[in-house]
Amino acid sequence: MSKIVQKIAVIASLVIVFGGFLTFLMTWKNIGFSDNFMLTWLTSFALCVLCIAPIGGVIAFLVHRFVNSVLHNLSPLKQNICFGLVMAVVMESIMAIVTTVNIHGFMVLKEFVDFWLVTFVSALPAGLVISVLMSLVIKPKLAAFWAKAA
Repeated sequence: MSKIVQKIAVIASLVIVFGGFLTFLMTWKNIGFSDNFMLTWLTSFALCVLCIAPIGGVIAFLVHRFVNSVLHNLSPLKQNICFGLVMAVVMESIMAIVTTVNIHGFMVLKEFVDFWLVTFVSALPAGLVISVLMSLVIKPKLAAFWAKAA
């Protein structure tokens, strides 16, 4: 298998596992395990992947630069933790917007914000754990893998 295919496979597997889990939580919090849960969850997941996949790398790059420039006095470990926390909030905000629109459609702003907040908060604890885990454990292993694979 070529190195580029390996890189794509690794990223795709991370997106599927973590994105699928978080959209599962968000969908479950909104509609429970109703008759149309699976279809609703799969469409939310697909829409989130379509929204986040193209911009996730750009967001990560910008957040990384922001954290390094603003928190340059912190140790790399603390910078990585901050990076993970900011990424969790940003990426889950996007996922919550997409999931809320998918489940409830477009609505009055006040109702949308209420539904979005429930959706966002429902997956935030898991998202924070996943993002810190990603920034402390998985990101360094990916960097080593990509450096070796190049």
